[in-house]
Amino acid sequence: MRTDDRSSFRACRRAVASPTLALAIAGLAAAALPADAGEAKGSLAHRGAAVPVRYAYLVKGPDAVDPKLIVRKLILSTTDLEAKIRACTTMSCADRDLGDGMTIDFDAGPRLNYWLVRNRQTIQHSGTARPSVFAATRDEAGHLAGKLSFDDGGSGGPKVELEFDAALLKEFTAAR
Repeated sequence: MRTDDRSSFRACRRAVASPTLALAIAGLAAAALPADAGEAKGSLAHRGAAVPVRYAYLVKGPDAVDPKLIVRKLILSTTDLEAKIRACTTMSCADRDLGDGMTIDFDAGPRLNYWLVRNRQTIQHSGTARPSVFAATRDEAGHLAGKLSFDDGGSGGPKVELEFDAALLKEFTAAR
């Protein structure tokens, strides 16, 4: 092989290797990025007003009452809270900016604990629901998806009919 041929051969190998390497690096970088906001569709009806839910976020961390207990918290919102949740350093911060929507604590006990807020948290209602109100299509540590359907109107609570799909957005080590 002549010197010119070797140079051309090396140049071809670099050209072929570079895109492959670039794709591999891009794939690894994408896999290392945290999940984006999930989506939700449906509504929360409370005291005659229906709140359309568009976003679903899944966070994980210590429970506010029992910090030794790790819970998954689903945050359902009418507005995009992803940047604010990502900026939080504690679990209690994750739902601080929820103005219209609901949080649901999974893994906190035998029932699902929920907190409904409307009108920038001027209207609030908390309660519990049987786990059977959640029909899971996916129920894993890092991913929660399915349908949530219950009517707690008899106790002044919401009527919930929605579907969601949320990958874990952030994991916290501190409750407060």
